[in-house]
Amino acid sequence: MNRLPQIPLTIISGFLGSGKTSLLNHLLTQSGLENAPSEKSGRRITAMVNDFGALNIDAELIAAKHGNQIALANGCVCCSIGDDLMRSFMDVMQQSPLPDHIVIEASGVAEPRRIAGFASVDPQLRLDGIVTLVDASAHNVHSKDPYLADNYAKQIEAAHLLLISKPDLADTATLENLESELAAQKPDVPMAHVTHGVLPIDLVLGLNGDHKIPQPQEIIEHGFVQWAGHLTDIPRAALIAKLENLRPHVLRAKGVLRDAEGAYVLHLAGGLITTAPYAGKASGHFVIIGQPQMPDAAALEKIFRQNEAA
Repeated sequence: MNRLPQIPLTIISGFLGSGKTSLLNHLLTQSGLENAPSEKSGRRITAMVNDFGALNIDAELIAAKHGNQIALANGCVCCSIGDDLMRSFMDVMQQSPLPDHIVIEASGVAEPRRIAGFASVDPQLRLDGIVTLVDASAHNVHSKDPYLADNYAKQIEAAHLLLISKPDLADTATLENLESELAAQKPDVPMAHVTHGVLPIDLVLGLNGDHKIPQPQEIIEHGFVQWAGHLTDIPRAALIAKLENLRPHVLRAKGVLRDAEGAYVLHLAGGLITTAPYAGKASGHFVIIGQPQMPDAAALEKIFRQNEAA
């Protein structure tokens, strides 16, 4: 059965100045290089950042720039996160072709588990891991600051990989104490040093390759209505009519379905509904996301099951 592909999502977290942008820049510039034998080549990454203008990407690697997005010559894309994180997610998931991996550089004061919770609105996204950078030269200050300590600790607690950055700016005793402290706080989480963001890509991307990473347990109130299910044969005209009846509150819909004419892919994006033939076997998987004014999930279930072919 051909299902919509799941896109792995990696969140890069860490306090202000910890080296997140340097790491992201390295991932973007190295991801498509076939002459780097230690890296997995040809991986299309979409990066979501607060301001991609801060990325030190060589102008020769930029293939195009328009709006809040730049395309790199190696196939990667970098987008600026707008005021609405959910809309930014939806914009990325409307790219064609879809990325092989999505990387979010969280702001220095963000809680990465909350970002993962927002991403969970789309069942096509899979949390690959949260990577938290800890600045070896500033950890003692941040962890003891009464205004920062709680949020700072949450970033470390959320990590599936801990990266100690700027080890060259700390003495041996400071590094050893930091490693012991982090190991006590997160005993089952791997740890590595990183200088200027240079690390093998597969150390950062692919954390979920060999073991299951639990999704965040915290309930995130993102305010959007969503429904996902599997539909049996449904005429595309009938499905389009159902979507039209939900305007203007439906924001996005997609599915790999079939009717008497054969398998087809449906997308609703940017207010436009399109369908195209699908060469494989339709999975029947259908996803819809809308504003709070849209009918709730139970009502959507009835709407899209009504008149569904047996």
